[in-house]
Amino acid sequence: MAKRALVLEDSRTQATIICKMFQKAGFDAVWVPDPDSAYEALRAGPFDVLVLDVFIEGHNTLDELDTYRELAGQAPIAIMTAGRIDDPESGAAALNKARRGRVNFLLPKPFYFDDVKQICEDVDAYWQAHPLVSDAIAS
Repeated sequence: MAKRALVLEDSRTQATIICKMFQKAGFDAVWVPDPDSAYEALRAGPFDVLVLDVFIEGHNTLDELDTYRELAGQAPIAIMTAGRIDDPESGAAALNKARRGRVNFLLPKPFYFDDVKQICEDVDAYWQAHPLVSDAIAS
């Protein structure tokens, strides 16, 4: 079964680029533009990794990590952010909050294919180390 990444990103342009990077790294990337679509996708089927933008029109995904974890099971979570234009400190604050929230990966924007490739390799290693969880997700 193909590895799957759920990409929550409200910018279609950025989502296209990010999804292509994950596809190049061997993952099927499923793009969703908002939290409700992400919840729906998570209920519909398992993902190997969640890639969540922090600031999504009126939402801060870090405030909803418990919901994502509940719906995603043991899938690792990557958080990406460039911060907010109106708040220069928001990027650093978000990354620190994500770290304290025990997300698996931090992706400060802009990031590059090598960063995505490393995350994909780490996700593969995670699932190899958790085969019983991986088998449960596959079924």
